[in-house]
Parts: sequence; structure tokens; C-alpha cells
Amino acid sequence: MLASDRRARVLTVLAIGAFLLAQDAPGAEPVDYGRQVKPILKQRCYACHGALKRQANLRLDTGQAIRQGGDGGPAIEPGQGDESLLLDRVRETDAALRMPPEGAPLSAEQVAILRTWIEQGAISPADEPPETDPRKHWAFLPPVRPTVPVLRDSSWVRDPIDAFLAEEHEQRGLTPLPPAEPHVLLRRLYLDLIGLPPTRAQLHEFLADPSDASYERIVDRLLASPQYGERWGRHWMDVWRYSDWYGRRAVPDVLNSYAQIWRWRDWIVRSLNGDKGYDRMVREMLAADELAPIDDSSVVATGFVVRNFYRWNYNIWMKDNVEHTGKAFLGLTFNCAHCHDHKYDPIKHEDYFALRAVFEPLEIRHDRVAGEPDPGPYPKYDYGKAYGPITSGLVRVFDEKLDAKTFLYTRGESRNVVPDRPPVPPGMPSFLGGASFEVKPIDLPAESSYPGLRTFIRTDEMRARDAAVAKSSADLAKSLPLAHAAERALADREAKLAPDNPRAFADPFMSILAFPEPGPVASELQAARTALEAARTAVAIEEAGRNAAMAERDAIQARIAADDAKQVSASGDIKARRRAASKAERRAAAARAEIDVARGESAVAAAGGKSTAELTAASQTLTAARKARDAAQAAIANDSTAYTPLSPVYPTRSTGRRTALANWITNRANPLAARVAVNHLWRWHFGTPLVATTSDFGRNGSPPTHPKLLDWLALELMEPTAPSVQPWSMKALHRRLVTSASYRMRSHQAGVSEADRNRGIDRENQWYWHFPASRMEAEEVRDGLLHVAGALDSTLGGPDIDFAQGLTSARRSLYFTHHGEARMTFLELFDAPDACDAYKRSTSVVPQQALALVNNEWLLALSRTLADRLWNESELSTGSEPSRVETFIIASFEQILTRLPTTRERELAGAFLAKQASLLARLSDPSGSAANSKDDPEARARRDLVHALFSHNDFVTIH
Repeated sequence: MLASDRRARVLTVLAIGAFLLAQDAPGAEPVDYGRQVKPILKQRCYACHGALKRQANLRLDTGQAIRQGGDGGPAIEPGQGDESLLLDRVRETDAALRMPPEGAPLSAEQVAILRTWIEQGAISPADEPPETDPRKHWAFLPPVRPTVPVLRDSSWVRDPIDAFLAEEHEQRGLTPLPPAEPHVLLRRLYLDLIGLPPTRAQLHEFLADPSDASYERIVDRLLASPQYGERWGRHWMDVWRYSDWYGRRAVPDVLNSYAQIWRWRDWIVRSLNGDKGYDRMVREMLAADELAPIDDSSVVATGFVVRNFYRWNYNIWMKDNVEHTGKAFLGLTFNCAHCHDHKYDPIKHEDYFALRAVFEPLEIRHDRVAGEPDPGPYPKYDYGKAYGPITSGLVRVFDEKLDAKTFLYTRGESRNVVPDRPPVPPGMPSFLGGASFEVKPIDLPAESSYPGLRTFIRTDEMRARDAAVAKSSADLAKSLPLAHAAERALADREAKLAPDNPRAFADPFMSILAFPEPGPVASELQAARTALEAARTAVAIEEAGRNAAMAERDAIQARIAADDAKQVSASGDIKARRRAASKAERRAAAARAEIDVARGESAVAAAGGKSTAELTAASQTLTAARKARDAAQAAIANDSTAYTPLSPVYPTRSTGRRTALANWITNRANPLAARVAVNHLWRWHFGTPLVATTSDFGRNGSPPTHPKLLDWLALELMEPTAPSVQPWSMKALHRRLVTSASYRMRSHQAGVSEADRNRGIDRENQWYWHFPASRMEAEEVRDGLLHVAGALDSTLGGPDIDFAQGLTSARRSLYFTHHGEARMTFLELFDAPDACDAYKRSTSVVPQQALALVNNEWLLALSRTLADRLWNESELSTGSEPSRVETFIIASFEQILTRLPTTRERELAGAFLAKQASLLARLSDPSGSAANSKDDPEARARRDLVHALFSHNDFVTIH
């Protein structure tokens, strides 16, 4: 044992002893079992000795059970602390014997409380109930639609949502605040539904008619807007942990997530805009490759699974799939059962591996996309090799190992596989209805298992071959006239040497014999012959290229015909077509080999006048090319049916495990999926969730503040009561929430006695007596600045943009790279989500946020653009400059803050413009001469006012 360990143990014993002496001192306070003892036991002991589990037949969840004990006898001896087994085990210094077995030992104070309680007689309530059955936990029971409350005063109620909140108000003596002012409500609604503030024109339109009908029309218009999907897509991207690829981006080397995953992000936006049911979205994210295997617009949804990918360790991919499927869709912490049975929920160690078994057959796959280059096959992991990101195609998952087995291991170490234990089958915990989990293998369409059958791939391949034939034919056509010209040039030179016999020296060998000592004319003749040889060689190369291109085209046609016979029509002589395809490929290979021979001959000819080494190297290359050509030509005669497929070939079946999981999660009988979804929706609309622990609905999580409202919303999502609303429609639930009276309440009301009384009862607004004001989220701040300035690029979708361009590109924030290694600095300052864990965003208030709005050249440029535009738009209603200034001030407040300035604000803004212009004039030109238009002090003052309003609390706050 290390000396440091011995010292630590001695110090622990001394600390416990000192605390016990203090407790044993005369006049020691009686220990309160319910307040002091039971919380210790619940936190540290119930997991193994409570309703969830009863190790050694010992329960510690009631005083009577503690006194009764288990297999080892009574756990305590009332009045005799030092004789009690419970104290012996919690004070044990040997970690192998000490209880609790995991985590830190009980503190000296906790041990002393237990000892004093025992010494004082171990008193506990006689009617103390034991811990309830974990399976009866509220979240594990199916939701039942509650009756809408009958209220004493329902005058303000518009919707059952209001009635459930009003019931709590009446019970607690709370008075809901009145409706928000029209301009406040409009801004709240726009930012909530599309993440962008309204324009001045939209503000004026609503102020002219702030009726309920007008408000509802705006709700419908915003829900139909493409920007709705972008705003709410970013919300769900938090929960589903969207991340662009990362790991070693500087190399580049894709380790986490995967390139082209932006297509999943675009799928999220499209699905929300199209009001695809939440249940369908969940099913497609888990198993679109089984549910819609040849629908490229759907299979990209499996980016949810791809995002968890980790190249260097398959087990980490599996762990993340288990953890985040559980948290995102079920609100359960399955990851806590990775090493042992769950400490709080009835999730067994085996249940963790049963969920892992659902994902065990997985592998990554690249698919081609029409009009884009082939990304090539997915490269299997090779130790030490970097894999750069693909730049085309799509990425998805598929079941590669159809017989994949999952083996249980212990203590979270994959090497600790339990020997002689059979594989764990896929499934879900029985307490959640796991018995109905049915796995059925799925036969996949031929185009899914063999994408080479897809029309666009065949078309692209044929177009590429046709283009190659056309180009090579054109190249050959260009080379032939050059060769003919070279022939004529040579003939002219020969004619000069032998005018009576122009063809006497056509043979180069004879010309050498005839002219042993070449003169100038003979040199010209040799140059002409060399040029002709080069031209003829060029023709030979181009002709070989043309022949190879035609052979490649013939081979593609033959391969497609063979595919048709095998995969599509299944008619005709399949073997004959396969032989034809194989032979056509071998002919193409021989034709390609002829190109190498022609190039080799050209190289030898070119090296003839160079060094011996160059000639030798060229000759060796030519010899090798001829040898390869001869082998390729000989192979044509082989009898084979093997040919190259037009794409990778995948299994014709999928296990169906993930479809079974997806159907199980979204089944009406599942008690969790709808509750988890509406809890997120409520949080994004009302600022705080009904269940504070959004990713943990288990017994260690928080109970719902409004359980009846939560269940009513869950049932309304699955089984809507409104006519013509499809089940699981999120847009319908959005509409219901934002048209409720609760959503329309004011966020504050100063100087009103009812509000002061409410704050005295419920300062934290737990019972929603007012709308909770909040700061804009990071993306809303950046996008709002661009939108208000009229600079936002509204283009939808597309590849991720380098976040370094965040202050130069005007695209919406969700389109910039966002991953586990880095994020856009501006967004980071305003609490951008963590790409690895954002089930619930954090919000901070730090000085750097204000500085980012003040000391920012990008924002100064936007301020200048907006100020100039508003000034140009301002009308001189009376022809006087003061009127135009006032119009500008009003327009600035309306455009940036969605409200009119108060009388005092108008006065201050006007005084600021005058004073700032005067100061700037003196600073820019002390002599007082006129400044040029670029440095016009009045224009700069207007820019500064706009810039100041961008930093106003009413801009960054949603009231």
C-alpha cells in the first residue's frame, strides 16, 4: 500500500472520530430520520437495497426494513452504533468490502449522522411507506387524456392549455397578466416561429388590425414560411446533436460524424416545412434505409445514426447510438446501464446490450447523387491512414453484418466479454412494453442493394462514355490533318533533293546511304521525317484512345445488358450476357493497353536523340507496355462470367432491427416518445420545460410541474382533437400553443399590485402567470441583425459553409459548420449549442456579448447600410429637416425594436443625432469646411444611432 493511501485512511478515520465525539457530546441534537437519514440512504443505497433491487434480501428504504435486515441479519442494532453491520460496511477501509461499492465513501458527517441515529434508537415513522415500484413511475405509465379543468373564472381562457394553467393559478392564488401589447406579441411570434423579427411593413399591417383573426392569419402564414423549417430545424438539431464532421479537420481526417451530413440537416428543414409527422421523422432517422430504401430524400435522415459515427472505435459508435437514441426519443439514460444495472430506473445491464444489438449490424455507405461525381465506395478503416471528407454524393447507413451478434461485457470494458454467455438479442426493456418488440427481416429493392441499376447512374455512365468517344474522335480528327501536313512537308523536302524522282528517298534508310555527309538540305529532310514520325505517333495514340473509348462504351452497354438479365427481367440467357459483358470488359482493357504501347513507342522515338539512360528507360517502359498488352489480348479468349458492377453491391436484405425499434418508439402505447417531444416544444415556446430534465424522464429526473398538461399535450400530438389534423403534426400543435391566451400574456407589468403579489407567491414563474421574457438565442441574434439590415441571404439548404465566413457571408446561421472542435465565435459568445450535448441550452450574460455588438466592424457596416436606407426612405412630410429626422428616428425604432419610440426616447435620439454630428464634424475637419459625403457627420451620427439600437435590450430580448 502506498504511504499516501495509508495517510488518507488515517485522516479519514480521524475525521470520523472527531465528528463522532462531537455528536456524542452531552446535549447533541436528535437526528431527524426523514430530514437527515433517509436522504443519505436514498441517494447512496436505494439503487441496490430498495424497490429496484434487493441485494442480499436487504432493503434500506424504511426504518422497519433496516431493523429487520437481510441475509446477514439485522442491519442495525438500535442503541448500539458500534455493533451495527450497516456502520461496519460504510466505515470499511477496504474498497472491495466497503458500501456503497461505487462512488466516493460516505463523508464523515454522513457516517456520524447514521451512527447518532442508531445510538438514539433508530427511530422512524411506524407508517413509513416503502419506496414505490419503479415500474409505476409516472413516465413509465401510458399517458391518459385528462379532463379539462372546470374553473371558477374562465373568462381569459381560450384553449384547454389555458385551463390547465389556470387551475394551478386558482389553487395558488395567482392572477395571470393581461395580453401583451400588439407590437410585443407580433415580435414574439415572428422570432418564435421563424427566428426573424417582423419588418416595419408587417408591424404596420398588424397594428392596423390587431384582431384575433388577423393574428391567426399571421400564425398560419409564418407556419407556411420556409423560414419556419430553418428556425425549428435548429431547435431539433440541438436535441439530435447535429454536427458536421470533425476529429482532425486540419489533416484532414474524418473521425467523428461524416462529410455530406448537411443533407440530413436539409432533410430536417424540409420535413418540418412539409409538416411530416414527428413519428415519421423518428422512424426515418432510425431506419429510412429499411423504410424507404431507394428514396434519396429520405435515406439521408439516417444522418442521425451517422452523426454518432467514430472511425477509430466501433464500440464508441455503438455507445453513442444507445445513449442518444435513449435520451433524444425516450428521455431515458440507457448509458447508465452500460457497466451495471441502472441505479434508478428498471433498466438492466442486459437491456443496454439489447438496445445495442439493434445497431450492431451497421456500417457506413456512400451513395451517388444525380448530377454529382461518384464519391466512391466507403473506405474501411486502415490504421494510421487519414481519410479526407467526401465532397459529393450522400452518406447513409445500412445493415452490413446480417448475422451480427452482441455479447455482454462488464464494467464498460469491451474486452471483458462474459464467457459462455449467449449473444443478447435486440429488444427493449419489458417495463416499457418490450415484449411487443418484433424484428422482421426486410427484403430490399434491387436498386437499394445494387444502386448500379438506378437510371441516373446508368445514364451518367453512358453519357461519360459517349463524351469520351466524342472527345477522342475529335482529338483523332484534329491529329489526322497534322499527319497529312507532315507527309506533304516531307515530300517537299525530298523533291528538293531529287527533283527528277520525288519518291526516290521515301525510305529513311536509303536516304542515309545516299547522303553520308548531310548538308543543310539533308538536315531539313531529317527534321521533316522526325516531324512526320511524331505526327504519325500522335495519330496512333489518338486512334488507340478512340478505340479504347469505344470499347469502354461497348463494355458499359454489355454490363448494363447483363445487369438487366440478372437483376431486372431475369429473362434470356443470363450467362451468355454475363459472358458478353466480361469479354467486353477484357476487350476494353486490351484497348487501353494499346494506348500505353502507343505512348511507349512515342517516348522511345522522342528519346532517340537524348541520353542513353533516357532511351533505355523509355525502351523498358515500352517493353512492359507490350507485355501487358499481349496479356490483355490473350485474356480476351478466357471464358468467364465475371464483370465489374456499376456500383458497390450491398446485401439484398436488412435485419429489420432498427425498423422494429422505430416502430416501437412511435407506437401509441409507448409512454415516453410523445411526452418527450411535447416537453421540448413547450420549452421552446414558453422558455422552460414542463420536465426540467429534458433528457431524463426517469426516477432520477425531475417530475413534471404540470403532469396533466403534459399528458394532454402528448395525447393531442398523437390523437389531435381538432378536425382535419393529422396525428403527430407539429405545426398543428404549434398553432394551438401560440394562439393560447397563456402564450399571449405580457412578460411583465410594472407597478401593478397583482403582479407584485404574484411575484411573492411564484417569483420563478413556475406556474406560468406571465410570459417568460428571454434573450434571443445565438442564431436569432446574428440572423436578426442581418434581416433587420435587409442583408440576409434567404437561400435554403446546401453544403455547410466554413464558419470563418460567419461575418462575411449573409446566409442563415444554421448553414455554417458546427461541430465538436469549433464553432463560429460570434455564436459562441451568445451560447451556441454544444454539438455533443445540447438537450437543453444554457444561457449566460457576460460582458463580451455587449462588446461583440459594440466593437464589431461587421455590425458597423450593417448599421451604415440600414441607416442610409431608412434615411432615403424617410419622407419630408413638411419639407423641413427636423421632420425628416423625426421620421428617421421613428423608422429606426420600428425596424430594429418593432415598436415606436417613447416621447422621451424621441427627444434623446434627436439630441444625440445633433450632438454626435457636431462632435464628428469637429473631429473630422477642425477648420469647419464641408466634409465629403463618405465622412458626412450627420450620416455617421445616424449610423451610430442605428448601431446603438442594435445593442438595445429590446432588440436582444424577446418580451
